[in-house]
Amino acid sequence: MAMPARWRWAATLLLVLVAVIFLLHLHRRWPPSRRGLPPVVVVPGYATNQLDVRLTELYRPSSSPRCGELKGKGWFRLYLNSTALEDPAGVRCFAEQMTTAYDAASDDYYDAVGVETRVPFFGSIRAFRYPDPDRRNFSYMDKFVSRLEGIGYRDGQTLFGAPYDFRYAVAPPGHPSRVGTVFFRRLKSLIEKASRLNGGSPVTVVAYSYGGTLAHQFLLRRPLPWRRRFVRRFVPVAAPWGGVVLGMLALTAGNNLGLPFVDPLALRGEYRSLQSSLWPLPNTNAFGAARPLVTTRSRNYSAADVPDFLDAIGLGEAVGPYESRVLPLFRELPSPRVPVACIVGVGVDTPEMLAYPGDDFDVAPRMDMGDGDGLVNLKSLVAVDPAWRRPGVPFRMVKVRNVSHTGLLVDDRALAIIVNTILLPN
Repeated sequence: MAMPARWRWAATLLLVLVAVIFLLHLHRRWPPSRRGLPPVVVVPGYATNQLDVRLTELYRPSSSPRCGELKGKGWFRLYLNSTALEDPAGVRCFAEQMTTAYDAASDDYYDAVGVETRVPFFGSIRAFRYPDPDRRNFSYMDKFVSRLEGIGYRDGQTLFGAPYDFRYAVAPPGHPSRVGTVFFRRLKSLIEKASRLNGGSPVTVVAYSYGGTLAHQFLLRRPLPWRRRFVRRFVPVAAPWGGVVLGMLALTAGNNLGLPFVDPLALRGEYRSLQSSLWPLPNTNAFGAARPLVTTRSRNYSAADVPDFLDAIGLGEAVGPYESRVLPLFRELPSPRVPVACIVGVGVDTPEMLAYPGDDFDVAPRMDMGDGDGLVNLKSLVAVDPAWRRPGVPFRMVKVRNVSHTGLLVDDRALAIIVNTILLPN
């Protein structure tokens, strides 16, 4: 007997509802990576994530009693607090509490006495989406994160953040690096967690700028079987493999962390105290040993002359840590032996030589321009190519023309390239 039309319609509707419910059930139970999204861990750039501080009873403010107002009152945000940094007195407190010190006896860097710091929200993009969450007026990463969320990525499920204390770095084997070692341990656990939450899928590590050189050192220190098991692809964006000429200027003129309302000179002493301030100095891998990068009336300085340059600008105490803790990391740039896609900006005027009219480094130098992304020189951006091209290990060097260092994370064309690279099959 034929089924009445209205029953056939009801039966069809029931089948559709059952199918929808079944698909929604699978959507909830399947790991997100099985729905086409490889898990991603993001290592942000320098001064991109929040940093908290706690002042203990040992803290003695040297610049102003105001700097000790929060002593004994628990954790508060040191970076980024735009309101505090708009006040010159606040800048002095910030500089004092951000300063680190190298201890030659233990061969490591430490916070100032009475200052304890931590990196909040490890594992989440919350740490660097807005470094100042009160204002949300300074962010390199928000548009990039939003683009990933737009295609289905979710914080803590398929998208993870690996913020770090950007004042510190790691050291070569045989040298202690307390803060860097803890970060690498946490990054290892985070990558393994991201894989586990996504059905065992390997992870794409996206690392921006200084974060790219940190992530590279991390990968080199993991056993090759671990890398091949847990790392699907390494995507360094604007990584300064060979350092930058402007790294020499930052030591003479100060670094205001990209904040236009802060005088760079007010932070020069603080910046000079940091281990991470030595990492961006040019190395011979990219710039060679003969090309002058800084000229004065008395002499020229090449990448091979960085120790002499440090001494000439009054930073002789940094020569030892530079030669023992930084230079060995960049004499060679070994391949991580996992699939790599480097994404760099090119075609933007970038200082490639600083010419001082006399021997005074406190005056502004003339800048001779070359190619790069406005901050990182082209020679440095491509320093790993062709060395990382090897049979059986995919490698790509993607050059995005006329896009600056920070523009790579906000320019629509560049963002499309980064997102497509994340999703590209190996």
